[in-house]
Amino acid sequence: MAVLSGLTVLVTGVCAVGWLALTHLTGNISTVDVSNLLGDRPNAEAPAVAANYPPMNILVMGTDTRSGQGNGFGSVDATSSGNGHSDTVILLHISGDRTRALGVSIPRDSWVTRPACGPGNSGQFVTGKFNVAFASGGPACTIKAVEYLTHVRIDHFVVVNFLGFESVVNALGGVPICLTHPVNDVLSHFTMAAGTHVLNGQQALAFARLRHNIGDGSDIGREDRQQVFMSSVVRTATSKGVLTNPIELYSVMDAITKSLTVDTGLGTLDDLKNFAASMSGLTPKMVKFMTVPWAPRGDNANVLWDTAKADAIWAAFRRDTPYPAGPPSSSGTATLTAAPSTISVKVLNGTGVPGAARRAATELTALGFHVVGVATAPTTGLATTTVSSDPTMAARGRTLVYATHATVSDTNATGTTLVLTIGADWTQPRAATMGPGTSPSSSPNASTAATQIKPADQATCVG
Repeated sequence: MAVLSGLTVLVTGVCAVGWLALTHLTGNISTVDVSNLLGDRPNAEAPAVAANYPPMNILVMGTDTRSGQGNGFGSVDATSSGNGHSDTVILLHISGDRTRALGVSIPRDSWVTRPACGPGNSGQFVTGKFNVAFASGGPACTIKAVEYLTHVRIDHFVVVNFLGFESVVNALGGVPICLTHPVNDVLSHFTMAAGTHVLNGQQALAFARLRHNIGDGSDIGREDRQQVFMSSVVRTATSKGVLTNPIELYSVMDAITKSLTVDTGLGTLDDLKNFAASMSGLTPKMVKFMTVPWAPRGDNANVLWDTAKADAIWAAFRRDTPYPAGPPSSSGTATLTAAPSTISVKVLNGTGVPGAARRAATELTALGFHVVGVATAPTTGLATTTVSSDPTMAARGRTLVYATHATVSDTNATGTTLVLTIGADWTQPRAATMGPGTSPSSSPNASTAATQIKPADQATCVG
C-alpha cells in the first residue's frame, strides 16, 4: 500500500542524498524480469496531448504471502502458494505532464475471465477470483490479467509484502489515521479507540488488513480504508520535511528500497535517475485514489466490474487524459463526487435582506440538497457567500461550493451538516453534475462510496 508514496519519496529525494548513496539504495531493490512470460500485449496508444515525458502505468501489488514474514500473520499454509494472493492491487497512472497520478484499486474478489498462466496454458482462459492470478503465476500472471481486462499496457510493476509495508511506515515515524468509532478486531490484532492516532508499522499493517467490527465487513470497505491510509502516507512523507532532511530521507529510502520487488526497468540506476527527474514536482494534491466501479455478483462473495464506467477510466489511461472529465468545483481543481442528495445544509442569511435565506433554501431544495434549517447569520451585511464544513465533509463541501458560486469556503463547521452563509454576492445556484463513477442516490451503497475519488491532500475519518 505504501509503495506509491514510497516511490514518490524515493524519486523526489535522490539528489539530497547523493548518487553514491543512490547506487547503494538501488542495490537494495529486488528485480524480476517477466517480459518473456507476458505473451500478446496491448500496444501503447499515443497520448491525446504531447508532454515532456511519456505517461506511465505502474501495477502495484501487495502480496499476502506468509513465507519469510515471521510470526503474527498466520500459517504459511494460509495461502495456496509461496506467491500468496495479490489482495491489494492498484493500477497507477502518472500523466505525461507529471501533474496527475490516479491509483485505481482492483478488488481482490472481482469475478473475471482472464488468461490462464503456467506451462501448457497458452491461449487458454479461466474464470474466477481476480486475486488467484498472483497465486497462479506471480506478478506476470497478474499483469496479463490486468492488461487483458483493461487494454492498458503496463510499463512497470512493484510488489511489496507485509514486512516491507511495516518498514516503510516505521521509517516515516508513523502515519496518522482518524477513526469515527472504536475498533476491536481480534483477527487482525487491531484495537483502538475512536479519534486520531499515529500508527506505527505493526499497527498500520493491522489496520490495512482490518475487515471485522468496522464498516460493512467487506473487502471493498477495506480497500476504501486503505486508500484513506495511503493518502495519509503521502501527506506524511511530504509534510514532515522528509525530503529536506538527508539523514531521515536516507533512512526512509533504505527501508523503501529493501521492501520492493520491481521489474528490471525500475531497478536500474539510470531509470531511477530519469524517473526522479520527471517526478520532482509531485505533491499530494496531484495524487488521487479510487476503486474500479463494481456491482454485486449476487453470490454474497464476489463483485463484477461495471464495465461501462470502468472502460471510461481505462480509456483515459490509454490516452493520458484526466479522469473523470466532469465539471470542476468553483476552484477548478477538483471533480465533484458527492451528490446534492447526500448533503445536509443549514442556510444563514448574512445579507440583511429579509427572506433571502428562505428563498435560497427553496432554490437549493429544488436542486436536490437537503436543507435542514434557515436562520439569520450572527453578522449581517456580509459581502461574500461562504460555505463551512467539517474537515471530514470535504467532498460534500466542494459540491456545495460549486452549486452556490461561493467565493469563500472553510472547515469551521462540525458534524455532518454544512453551513451556507449567503452574502451580497449571492446569485441563483446551479445544478451540480457528478463526475463519472458517482451515483446520485441519497443513500449511496458500498459501490458508490468506494468508487468516489479521494484526493491525497484531504484527510478523511473512517469507521
